Amino acid sequence: MASYAQQNKVTHAGVAVNNWAGDFECSVCRRKRLTASEFSKKMQERYKKDGNGTLKCKICVDKAAADERAAAAAKTKAAAPSATTDTATCAACKENLPVSAFTKPQLKKGPAKQRCQPCIAKAEADEQASGKAKKEETLKAAREAVAKAEKSGDAAAKLRANATLSALEGELVTGLRPLKIGRGRGRGRGRGRRGK
Repeated sequence: MASYAQQNKVTHAGVAVNNWAGDFECSVCRRKRLTASEFSKKMQERYKKDGNGTLKCKICVDKAAADERAAAAAKTKAAAPSATTDTATCAACKENLPVSAFTKPQLKKGPAKQRCQPCIAKAEADEQASGKAKKEETLKAAREAVAKAEKSGDAAAKLRANATLSALEGELVTGLRPLKIGRGRGRGRGRGRRGK
């Protein structure tokens, strides 16, 4: 287990990680043995596609974004008053702000869709929080299903509930979604039974 997770009692979507760790490393902060849930889905997909090992954890990405926003705010304050006469309206907060409060890609979207940097940061934080809450709810439901199956005594229900819970916890560690395999042909459906 990574000492970072032990010292900070890290949990991922409600799963206490005091006895296991992943196999990923952040290229910025150099933390090792991180689980896949420490990285965004886009970062995981790029890593799987390229396999070059340059991953940035969510903490480092958020810190870099905050630093970039702070630098943009400082640049706006340092700009001369004549340079701030150009303004644009944010589609989210409806405020008329200096153009420097927007990124170039946002300004290209036009007045109906452009959002200022604080609104984008708030939307990203809300999305991350809702995603985490959804994962926690899914895990809670899976644990309740396991408890219900244990009480019922049905072996098939126990197996199904525990497999679902294991798949969800495994996805947090590896970042890989479980594959659902079809039922297949099964026994007794081969050539031997034809014509009988």
